[in-house]
Amino acid sequence: MTQDEQDDPIWSTAWQWVQREYDRERFDAAAQKEMTAWLVADPRHRKAYDRAARLWLLAGIVPPAAAE
Repeated sequence: MTQDEQDDPIWSTAWQWVQREYDRERFDAAAQKEMTAWLVADPRHRKAYDRAARLWLLAGIVPPAAAE
């Protein structure tokens, strides 16, 4: 993650969504709906989210259920 990404509010929000999504205990249907609304609100949101999700997976932070 670059300094520019850290200073970008879209990137920051995308990163927060990725973190929340992998917290299975707190990411419920309401959170999914809220995230989906954010993703479709602006094409930049989806692009940032996809990059954040790839970074998350590349870092090896995969929940055990997904690894099975």
